[in-house]
Amino acid sequence: MKFSNRLKFYLIGFSLGLFLVYSIFKDRSWNWLPENKIKQFLLENPLRIYPDKNKQTFQKDISKNIFNIIINGDVNFSRSKTDSSLKKYVIEYEEDYACFGISFEDSLCRVLSLNKINFNLKNDSFSLDSIIYIDQVNLTNRFNKMEKKFAKDFQVKLTNSPLNKEDFLKNLESFKVDWNASLPFRKLNPQYSGTIKISNNTYHILLETGNKKLRFKDFNQL
Repeated sequence: MKFSNRLKFYLIGFSLGLFLVYSIFKDRSWNWLPENKIKQFLLENPLRIYPDKNKQTFQKDISKNIFNIIINGDVNFSRSKTDSSLKKYVIEYEEDYACFGISFEDSLCRVLSLNKINFNLKNDSFSLDSIIYIDQVNLTNRFNKMEKKFAKDFQVKLTNSPLNKEDFLKNLESFKVDWNASLPFRKLNPQYSGTIKISNNTYHILLETGNKKLRFKDFNQL
């Protein structure tokens, strides 16, 4: 068989293989890839930080900066250091960059630096051990990408309410999470407790995530 014919059959087979792989795995996330594994680990575990009490570095918008980098950025492995138990990964996004300390064995995640700001490595009298929660914009974006489900108890309440499912779906962007009442780092099904605005009324609502789904668990008018 001529080389041109062999090449043609090879390319046809290779293309069919790519199509088959895409068809099977198109709905799966590629979390086993090193970069995605690191970013997913940062999103699924408490992200801690030691901000200096005497400096105005721990501002409200730091959460948005940090999670913009994690969600949208790329891991720079050449700048990262992974030769110790606390591995240091640098993630870059546009003009911003951050360094994170990660211990996969201890499920530890810590912000070590943001751009030119370095944070304390250990707790002392000048720092406060804190958790950075995901900002409102990035949390809403994550919710919007998930398939929406409604728990049976939630649907029963809807039958005795002037509201319907669309009211909650259309106003999901108004959801404000109460981190003190939420359980965002539960391994199987993270829960988010907060409020939502519908037609000038405020409702307490409980949301649950898992398996790429956002479940509406419960609601009450305040």
